[in-house]
Amino acid sequence: MKNKNTVIKKRMDTKQTVLCIILVVFAIFFVYPLVFVVINSFRPNADIIINPSGLPHKFFFKNYVQAWTQMHFPKVFFLTLFVTVFGTAGIILTSAMCAYGLARAESKVGIILYVFFSFSLVIPFQIIMVPLGVLASDLHLMSVPGLVPMYWGLGCPTAIFMFHGFIKSVPRELEESAAIDGANKFYIFFKIVFPLLKTIIATIAVIDALWIWNDFLLPLIVAKEGTIQLAQMRFNGQFMKEYGPMCASLTISSIPIIAFYLALQKYIIKGIAAGAVKG
Repeated sequence: MKNKNTVIKKRMDTKQTVLCIILVVFAIFFVYPLVFVVINSFRPNADIIINPSGLPHKFFFKNYVQAWTQMHFPKVFFLTLFVTVFGTAGIILTSAMCAYGLARAESKVGIILYVFFSFSLVIPFQIIMVPLGVLASDLHLMSVPGLVPMYWGLGCPTAIFMFHGFIKSVPRELEESAAIDGANKFYIFFKIVFPLLKTIIATIAVIDALWIWNDFLLPLIVAKEGTIQLAQMRFNGQFMKEYGPMCASLTISSIPIIAFYLALQKYIIKGIAAGAVKG
């Protein structure tokens, strides 16, 4: 019996070792592009062209100076931050209210609407980007602020799907007790239900903030300029590419959103599991 337990333990240790090796290999593949960009941000453009995978002989900080000035970084940073903050906040608020109404609906209409929102998750953005551009032009939304309501429409289906599953796990007795005490629907939602959604709110905030901050295609169609991702195109010319400043701009622009992700990452798996499984 003792020998059998020893064999089982050795097999488990072997499986864990193999799994760790596989995870390390995958981690290297995922981290390498980031390390590659950071290293090349400190190298002159000529050195990068000659040997893209080389190491810097000395730190070349002029790339960061050029990226900061040529991109007009403070301006595009605050514009991108404006779109990200208000776009994410609008998605969370409107989706939570909509999901609450659908989760508590007693009729089949609520189920039909929920299926409709869920079905829109499978529609690729490339299919709707042309009519979306025409609609933005007709509504005079061809600007950086005009991106905000467009992100609301594009981001709400996923958020509603996640909120809906989580809200169905909230006990109805809490709402019924508040209703007996005379609370209306808005009070019940904002004072009782909404505070219980902190985990899923943090998850949706991280997912949508990463998406909006790094989005390139929609700002290109609607705003043409003004966001960080569009400003980085200035280093990608037709006949000459400035790889050093480009890598520097990517490094600078990724710092705020990486910090935001690291601050809320512990909620992501917990919120996704709660929103997709419960209910």
